[in-house]
Amino acid sequence: MPVLKEYYLHQLLQTIYESDQTQLYDYSALVYTTESEEFLKTKLWADQLVRDKLVVYTDEMHSTLSITNLGKFWIMNGGYESFLKESTRIKDPFKEEKNGENPIKKEKEELMEARLKLTHYRLYGFWLSIFLSGMGFLLSVYNFYMIMSGKK
Repeated sequence: MPVLKEYYLHQLLQTIYESDQTQLYDYSALVYTTESEEFLKTKLWADQLVRDKLVVYTDEMHSTLSITNLGKFWIMNGGYESFLKESTRIKDPFKEEKNGENPIKKEKEELMEARLKLTHYRLYGFWLSIFLSGMGFLLSVYNFYMIMSGKK
């Protein structure tokens, strides 16, 4: 009876979680016969865990696996099946949407537009305050002149 890929990956992830490091081929030889389909696909399926960033290879031969923090998180929250269910729901904010727009780029453009508008209002307020201050100064000079000319 062949084992489903997801079930095998869940078992492998659980084994790596329980031990500090796991030799990939030793684990596979203990669990399955060397002629089985699962044993032959062990490397491909382990590479899937590495691509999902749940485990990492710790040696140059790519035979020893160690679990990552993300892998520990998913083991505590239901295993590989839960990871698959949740990863389809979570959108990557850096990926482009179907219409070709990047949501982060769109958000940056909106923020830049808001900043420009606020900068415009600031400059308008600055020049208005300069104008009003100048008018106040001129009125005080005029008032001082009127007072001085009235005393003569």
